[in-house]
Amino acid sequence: MGMLLQVLVGLLMFPAVWVNTQKLQQSPQSLTIQEGDELTMSCNSSSSLYALHWYRQGRDGGPIFLVTLQKGGDEKRKDKITAKLDKKMRQSFLSIQASQPSYAGTYLCAGSAQ
Repeated sequence: MGMLLQVLVGLLMFPAVWVNTQKLQQSPQSLTIQEGDELTMSCNSSSSLYALHWYRQGRDGGPIFLVTLQKGGDEKRKDKITAKLDKKMRQSFLSIQASQPSYAGTYLCAGSAQ
């Protein structure tokens, strides 16, 4: 049986990030999965964004950039990570396929206004 992975979603354990007057809400707040499983997390905005960025907190506590999404319907892949942006619905999804222990950590989304 695979190793359990603990994935925490949030900005240093805070459930939301503020961009001017915009609020970003990530879900789920925490998640435990088996090694090799797929996981998907979402980031919802209270209003329109110019761009949305996904990061993972590094072992030293600093953010590690994963991807930036700018266009509605934008989808980007990097290794086993896929990120999608639906500007009309004001939400983004980050999926990790075949998760590994190195993917365990705290993930966060951040938005930028135009």
